[in-house]
Amino acid sequence: MSKLFLIILLTVLFTVSCNKQENEVQQKVSGPALHKLVIDALWGSEKANNNLSGMVNSNSPINAAYHRLTIDSIITKSGTKFYFVLIEYPNPLYNLLSVYDEYLNLYLRDNSLNGNIVTKWQTISAKQFLVASENFITKDFLKLSRLSLYKYIDGKFYLVFRSFNRFVNENNIYDQEIKSITDTSIVTRITSKSRAKINNNTDTFIYNSKEHRYISNKNIFSNFVLNEISNASWKIEKPELTIESFKNEGADSISKDQNKKENDKAKMNGFLLPLNFDWNDAIRISITEHLKSKLDGYRYINEKLGSQITVIPLPKGTNGTQFVKYNFGQFTKGKYQIRSTKMIEAGNNFIQLFEHSCGDKSFILILEVPKYTYGNNKKLYNDIISSFSIDC
Repeated sequence: MSKLFLIILLTVLFTVSCNKQENEVQQKVSGPALHKLVIDALWGSEKANNNLSGMVNSNSPINAAYHRLTIDSIITKSGTKFYFVLIEYPNPLYNLLSVYDEYLNLYLRDNSLNGNIVTKWQTISAKQFLVASENFITKDFLKLSRLSLYKYIDGKFYLVFRSFNRFVNENNIYDQEIKSITDTSIVTRITSKSRAKINNNTDTFIYNSKEHRYISNKNIFSNFVLNEISNASWKIEKPELTIESFKNEGADSISKDQNKKENDKAKMNGFLLPLNFDWNDAIRISITEHLKSKLDGYRYINEKLGSQITVIPLPKGTNGTQFVKYNFGQFTKGKYQIRSTKMIEAGNNFIQLFEHSCGDKSFILILEVPKYTYGNNKKLYNDIISSFSIDC
C-alpha cells in the first residue's frame, strides 16, 4: 500500500513539474509574439492587455488609434532580454513607453514623452541605456529636442536623466552634448553657432541614489530653452505644446482652469456639464438622429473613448416626449425633475437619453458610447450624467 502511494505521489509531482516547465516556456515571448500581443491589446483584447500588465487603461484611446508602434530588444551582459514598446498617438498626451522582459514582466511605464520620438538601446561610457529623443516645434518655428536616458537599476528601469539637448531659432543653433557619464555624475557641454553667453558652458548632473536620477543644481540649458520659449511674443498660428508639457515627468496634467473655462461656456448656454480635457470643445449642430424633428444643440466628442454627448435645449413650454422617438420613464418628484429612457442598443453603440426640466425649461442630454468599452467606463459616464444640470 505504501509503495503504491509513493508511486502515485511521484507521478503527481513529476506531472506538476512538467506542466510548470511547459507553462514557463509558453510564457516566454519572442519579438513577433509581443508585437501581436500589443496589437491585440490595442484592439480591445482584455486577455492580451492583462498579459501586458494593463498597458491599455481607461485613459488610452480605443480602436488602436495610434500613430506608430515600435518594439526593439536588447540582451544585457547578464543575459536578460528586455523589450521596449513605444506607442505614439496623434495626441502626444497618450504616448506610452514600456519595458518588458521576455516573460512579460513590466519594468517601466512612462507617458511623459512628446513630439516625434526616436527610441533605441545604446551603450554610453560602457553603460547600457534606453535612449529616447523627442523633437518638437513650438511657437510656430522654434525647434527643440529633448534627451531622456533610462537605466536598469535594482530590478526596475528608471528615468535617470532628462534635459533639452538642442534649440534652434532663426538666428542660432544651440546644442547640449553629454561629454561623460559615470556612476556619480553626467557632465555636459553647451555650444552655439554664434558667440552667445551660453556658449562653451558646462553643466554637471550629480547622481541622487534616492531618486535614481542625475540632477543639476543649475540646469543651465533647459532653463535657457524654457526662458526663450516664454519670451517669444509673436502671434502663434499653429497648435503647440505648452511649457507644462515640456516639464511633465509622467503625471497626467489636467488644467483646472481649462475645466473652469468649459464650465463657464456651458453656463452661458443655460446648462452645466463639467468635462475634462479629453472632451473636445462643444460644437453647435442641428440634430435629427433619435428625434422626430430637427433641433439645434451642442455636441461634445471624446475621440479617445469614441463617445459623444449631445445637449439640446427644447423650445420653451415643450417636453421631450414631443421630440424624442423613444419612451421615457417617470419624472422624479420635486421642482427640478429628471427622467430617462432605457439603454438602447444601436449598431456598435449604446444610447441613452435624459430629460431635465425645471419650470418652463427642458433640456435633453443624449449619451452615445461604444458597447465594447461601456463596462470599463460605466462609472465615468455615470459621473458625467449625474453632474449635468440646467439653470432653474
